[in-house]
Amino acid sequence: MEIAINTNRFPLNRSIVILFFLFLFASQSNANERKDTLVYRPYRDTVKLVKAQIYDLRNSTAMVFYKPRTMEFVRNVPSDFVDFFKISFRKKNLPKLGVILGGTAVLVAFDQPIIDAAQQFGRFLNIDPERKSKNVLALKMGGLRVPLLDIPQNLNSSIYFLGEGWPSIVIAGSFYGYGAIAKDYRAIQTSSQLAEMFITLAVTTQFIKRITGRESPFQATQRGGKWSPFPNPAYYQKNVSKLDAFPSGHLATVMATVTIVSGNYPDNRYIKPVGYTIMGLLGFSMLNNGVHWISDYPLAIAIGYTYGKIAVSRGHMILPKRYSSFAKSSLITPILIGQDGFGLSYRYTF
Repeated sequence: MEIAINTNRFPLNRSIVILFFLFLFASQSNANERKDTLVYRPYRDTVKLVKAQIYDLRNSTAMVFYKPRTMEFVRNVPSDFVDFFKISFRKKNLPKLGVILGGTAVLVAFDQPIIDAAQQFGRFLNIDPERKSKNVLALKMGGLRVPLLDIPQNLNSSIYFLGEGWPSIVIAGSFYGYGAIAKDYRAIQTSSQLAEMFITLAVTTQFIKRITGRESPFQATQRGGKWSPFPNPAYYQKNVSKLDAFPSGHLATVMATVTIVSGNYPDNRYIKPVGYTIMGLLGFSMLNNGVHWISDYPLAIAIGYTYGKIAVSRGHMILPKRYSSFAKSSLITPILIGQDGFGLSYRYTF
């Protein structure tokens, strides 16, 4: 087994660089090592004392981020699936689920004219719809060569690439690298939650794709694409690109990424506008290159948002500051002194 790297004409993909720095900028923190404090964290039917760091926000609240446990993102995956099921079919969420499924059904009826119009608009803008990429990283196992990284070669492919796994991995890695250097629990938790999301989204979207078997536009045998529910697993595996249209894993990944990063950095006003703009461009590019129908999007966005919310709900808690009429507040928390020393920290805000 060996890793093959193609160094010939290795292009620098500017979209990846821009995405990397935009999300790295989300930290808005200096590289100085942060100080730990001690807080009580809910644990089953009780609480336990754990290390944490406090981050003040502009909206009169503070966020407490717990120190991540080793491989915490893997430990959370089973409960994520349970929470996703509970949230999806919770009584108060059933109307929302109905809207998503109803909206999807309506869009299915208009899929073909919408994708025709999108591709016509792409031609008007002179955007090459062809998926052009160059493989630069592959895994060789005997006579089998498995591509690992393809670098896009045109604008539409570059936008499409933003929904692939690699940009999200770069974002997660950047947060982890910063968090490890600065000992910043918020950045490390963000990285852990992104890794957690990669697993849950991959399993969920693949499960739905394999039971719906919807044709992709570029391989459709009829207008709007044919649905083949519960296709033979062996046949599906040989025809993945033909039957994996519903839902869009690309859009779900970007939605979850934006939800997690913006949830952990609510004071950064650029994350959501940049993230949602990327989602819009990605949605158009996938219509333009014939990878997805527009009806593949509503459920994908809902899945990405839900898993993002589930992941970001762990690892931190919100501390409201009780301001008086003079806008003053105080907070007393345990603090860790050295390795084994304990004390109290008094914080007064005015």
